Amino acid sequence: MDFNIASNKFYLRPIFKYLLVLLVATGVAYLVYQNSFKGFILPAVLPFVGLFFVAFYKNPKIGLFVVTGISFSLSFFGRYYPVNFPIGLAIDLLMVLNYIILVLRHWKHLNFKLAGNLYTFLMCLWMFYIILQLGNPEAVSKQAWFYAMRSMGLYQFLSVPLALVLLNTKKDFKNYFILWIVFSLLGAFWGIKQLFYGVSETEQLWLNMGAYRTHLIYGKLRVFSYYSDAGTFGAAMGQIAVMMFILCLGPFSNKKRVVFGIVGLITFYALMISGTRGALAVPAVGGMLYIVMIRNTKIFSTTLIVLALGFSFLRFTTILNTNYEVYRLRTSVRPSEDASFALRVMNRKLLSEYLKGKPFGGGVGACGFWGARFSPNTWLGQFPPDGLYTKLRAETGIVGRNLYVGIWLLILAYGVRITWRLKNQEYKTYCMAILAGFAGIMLANYGNEVLNSHPISMTSYIALTFVFSIRYWDEKGNVKLPKGEVPIAGRLEPKTTWGDEAS
Repeated sequence: MDFNIASNKFYLRPIFKYLLVLLVATGVAYLVYQNSFKGFILPAVLPFVGLFFVAFYKNPKIGLFVVTGISFSLSFFGRYYPVNFPIGLAIDLLMVLNYIILVLRHWKHLNFKLAGNLYTFLMCLWMFYIILQLGNPEAVSKQAWFYAMRSMGLYQFLSVPLALVLLNTKKDFKNYFILWIVFSLLGAFWGIKQLFYGVSETEQLWLNMGAYRTHLIYGKLRVFSYYSDAGTFGAAMGQIAVMMFILCLGPFSNKKRVVFGIVGLITFYALMISGTRGALAVPAVGGMLYIVMIRNTKIFSTTLIVLALGFSFLRFTTILNTNYEVYRLRTSVRPSEDASFALRVMNRKLLSEYLKGKPFGGGVGACGFWGARFSPNTWLGQFPPDGLYTKLRAETGIVGRNLYVGIWLLILAYGVRITWRLKNQEYKTYCMAILAGFAGIMLANYGNEVLNSHPISMTSYIALTFVFSIRYWDEKGNVKLPKGEVPIAGRLEPKTTWGDEAS
């Protein structure tokens, strides 16, 4: 059976087929980079490689599922099975290969009309600004730009149009969501294992190499699971938790709501044991946006009371202070008692002085990891960016930081507008869950660089595309554009329909 992009008639199901392909691809990659192809191993593995690329060629959707799997696995391989190859480049290569396959095999049916919306336009605008940064007179290293721009602009630029074209039905949404939940639960259980049974030898080695400074506070472990660090782990768990709790309130069967609730509780507990204070903003802000979107007085009042009680418990009481996780989260609402918060404020004042007369910053890749690697002797190369917005201001200036924040706030606002106009309560609940989770991530960026970190970046970019696709779902969850209309830059304009072009 062939794959028709215009009609979405064929795709692999169930979700376990995607997981199987991902596991095969990961195993093959590991063998390649460990130089383990010897004797009979090469002919034994090559058929699986061939099957993967045949499946990928016939069904380009596989590429986005594998990219998401790699996004979850990057830190795992980097910490437990290090290889002498930048595995992260596989994400870039797979997405580029996705575009090549679409052009070579599916060009007759290729239709990017659904991708012609505000989301795609804004991602292109941000990528254009990142490219302009090559001409920044303050920039020191072009190599640093190449590496840093991938997480800062390239991934959303490549993934958003692909997801809008390839993953735009209800079944696509469910398959992707299941994949997301499975990896998140694995991360949560791995983190719980670290808390109760201790870290492995490999994890202890990672801590000894310097990570203990931020992950062992007063002798207590900030759980990080197989994620890059505790901050990313906590924010990712918070995002899934708030989405699950919102789905619990949706028009679903009792069985599904129980499952959503259990997953939500597990991931919220994982957030707590991460010891990440900034991640507490994810469910808090997500909950506040939800009560704005729901426009239901009863739910609005109940959610507001729960949030107020939670804040009051942390801010005005000392109950459970003997519990380290609660005590550490309590400092997030008491900044005057937090020494690290005072240090952040001081660093940002120093940055403001340095950036006077530099509205476009010091160049992409000028600070943080890439700054320390490519320009270690510069002021920004030694500057510790403790949050994404601080890093953006340092590297792209006040202009870039404001543009970036404005872009995502506009996408959120437009997503809320789409949600309010939906009549189908199930679809509306999906949108509210996605937007609430992402709103929390936006605030968590203040103290941590979470939106530029895997896997939060890839899952968030792709999840938001469903908000822009859901408004065109029919009752069966298939895309059905209105007759003679097509979405262009967030509005509807007269055009030929998909059906007319495909016929």
